[in-house]
Amino acid sequence: MSASLRACGVLSRGGRSPASQTGAKQMSRKDAHAFAASLAATLMVSIVVFQAGDGTFGAVPADEIDGDEVQVVAEVDPWA
Repeated sequence: MSASLRACGVLSRGGRSPASQTGAKQMSRKDAHAFAASLAATLMVSIVVFQAGDGTFGAVPADEIDGDEVQVVAEVDPWA
């Protein structure tokens, strides 16, 4: 089995790895807002820009945010 197939198997079982282990880069506040605008326009859903407890920024659909562990910075509504 190739390494790429093994990696997909781990991800498909719901394993989560910190961004530092997956190679993902942290988003700046500016990047998170740009990403949120792009997602909102593409998916036509409200997107929330948030700051996590460790200071990193992110963007997710508004119905997926729980709000307990993050501070909401902005909401991008494609219908507004």
